[in-house]
Amino acid sequence: MTQNNEKKKLTLKSLLPILLIVVLMGGYGYYDLVLKAKLTGSTLIDNPTTQAINVTIDDKSYTVPANSYEKISITQGIHHISCKEHGINNQELNIENIEYGIINPTKSKYVIYNMIYTEKDLSDQFKPYQIEGREIYSLLGEPEVTSALFIPDVTMGKGNIDDKAPSFQNYNRISQDYAFQAKIFRLKDFFEFYDKENKK
Repeated sequence: MTQNNEKKKLTLKSLLPILLIVVLMGGYGYYDLVLKAKLTGSTLIDNPTTQAINVTIDDKSYTVPANSYEKISITQGIHHISCKEHGINNQELNIENIEYGIINPTKSKYVIYNMIYTEKDLSDQFKPYQIEGREIYSLLGEPEVTSALFIPDVTMGKGNIDDKAPSFQNYNRISQDYAFQAKIFRLKDFFEFYDKENKK
């Protein structure tokens, strides 16, 4: 083996760790700039009431108009929230595991509903549930009604109130037969969505 060949082998061996680091950094950069934006969701201070509210979280103030929401950035962990209009004074706000979802200072009711997308007729498998005095049918368990101070969006960005429920045609199905989507709704919006979907 010539000296030149040995030098080439040494050069390739010494460059391999550097190339690996470059590839990993490029992959992380792609995730951070492209994929992460698609995976992450919204954290919203929601106000479905007819009056504007003033909310303070960790000494940062937000004014949320009536029937609107304010998109914020918040980290996981313990925070403190105040909302004079709804009797909240420096209350602990625990954002754990998922920071995306709804901060609910008005203590309003929301519905978490599991939707199924399929071309098969499964109508005989839906079960009736009583939701706020109405009979609601669901295949994927009882819809959850909650007025929690924080309602996490477990879909990581596809099921918050600022995300429109996808139509069947636009839904990116994992399998050919079924696809599922959890979605958070304001209570009134849920009934409007349910009535509209069941007219089809």
